[in-house]
Amino acid sequence: MIDLTLGPGVTGLVGRNGSGKSTLLQFIAGQAGPPRISGALACSGPVRMLDQSPEVSQRVVDLFGRAADLTDMRRALAGQPTLGPFEAVDWTLEERITAQLTRFGLGQVPLDAPLRQLSGGQVLRAAQAAAFFEPPEILLMDEPSNALDAEARQILRAALDGFQGIALVASHDRALLERVDQIAALEPDGSMSLFGGGWSAFQAAREAERARLSTQADRAERAVKHHRAQAQEAAARQARRARQGKRLRDGSQSKMLLDKAKEGAESAAGGRLRATARRDAAAEQARLDVLARLERITPVAMRFPEVDLPANKLLIELDEVVLSCGDHEIGPVSLSLRGPARLHVTGPNGAGKSTLLRAMAGEILPVSGQVKRFCRVAHLDQSGGLAGVGTLLDVAQAAHSELSRAEIRESLARVGFRGEAVLKPAASLSGGERLRAAIALVSASTDPPPLLLLDEPTNHLDLEAIEALETGLSAWRGAVVLVSHDPYFCRNLGNFSEFSLPSA
Repeated sequence: MIDLTLGPGVTGLVGRNGSGKSTLLQFIAGQAGPPRISGALACSGPVRMLDQSPEVSQRVVDLFGRAADLTDMRRALAGQPTLGPFEAVDWTLEERITAQLTRFGLGQVPLDAPLRQLSGGQVLRAAQAAAFFEPPEILLMDEPSNALDAEARQILRAALDGFQGIALVASHDRALLERVDQIAALEPDGSMSLFGGGWSAFQAAREAERARLSTQADRAERAVKHHRAQAQEAAARQARRARQGKRLRDGSQSKMLLDKAKEGAESAAGGRLRATARRDAAAEQARLDVLARLERITPVAMRFPEVDLPANKLLIELDEVVLSCGDHEIGPVSLSLRGPARLHVTGPNGAGKSTLLRAMAGEILPVSGQVKRFCRVAHLDQSGGLAGVGTLLDVAQAAHSELSRAEIRESLARVGFRGEAVLKPAASLSGGERLRAAIALVSASTDPPPLLLLDEPTNHLDLEAIEALETGLSAWRGAVVLVSHDPYFCRNLGNFSEFSLPSA
């Protein structure tokens, strides 16, 4: 059951993948809802849901919902009859829309440009510019910083800072969440918890909750041991009484009197044993409940393959490499990696970061120059390297033909994909599930790759999965080449050298 009241300000919406964040936003927006609902929804004003996948047949101006007004303004300026009342002409409309696009880094984009002529990042920027133009009273956004580069993320954060209405933003972008007024967390049991302040305050509250539950778990464990010891002592006492009664019956006392005494003693002892058993069961259930709550808020590290990598071992070398990237080329690029190196490839969207990683993995050939690999390389893109049609087992087999079907099943079982779980459609898995499975399969090899290429690995992960990935990578002794616009992720991993690609 969800109880949520929002006032002016920005509320960050967090929760595990599949917890219902998108469904909740769509329901509030009136776009969709679960088939069976109860309760009530009341909105104090117009609601707008950011459309992050607009029809590419539209023009930029169509996103603003003012195409007809812009046409009338242009006709009036040209001395032509307007479609609407002349006195309703908005003479500064084009100027204001252009200024808004400029604020979002799209000052060079014509208002009449079809969206199909823009890059994916530009389309998303244009949609966000439109969302904050003549903003509604209530604004809903679902992972708005996904696929944005660092500059676009800063622009989005600034726009939210200046928003005067009510905003509910589902996000795993911790830099964005740091600046919200409060965080609403959708819990695994379907309830919602509210935390005042941004990400740091939320983290502090969660850490305090983990510490409290950990203390409760220790106390519950001691209670279980105490009750079990009591049960064992009660059983031992009853056994001693039974032996004593047998000795008396074997003696000279009246059998009738002894049998009656025995029945009374057994009844009382049985009652005590049942009461002890009930206390034991209650203590065990309390322990399990606390552990379940603790597990829900404790990220589990993703385990990477163990590698023994000498500090000076040459892993990969790029010599004057030029790559084709859409309508332009990048390079020449020259670099080499030795030992457990950590390299962060930076640059704006369209600079060719993903293309560079694909070349390092051997998936594409350079236009000129050489890529020399001296070790096995694992390339995990935003799909976790397990995208495709079919079950998880089928897709894993196609991606790892060196492993038998039994080895794949065993590897996936270690990270929670047991029994029928491997027969789930790969496309239905969350980003965290795909990445966890991909890492498990990489680790299963008898010769695990010492070099990982990670392309925006946090884009489709929930916060718990991101923290688990950070923990796993921090402990790993191999080499990493990372593409990421997530400043928290990069800072938490630490000790990365930077290789910057210029804009296209």
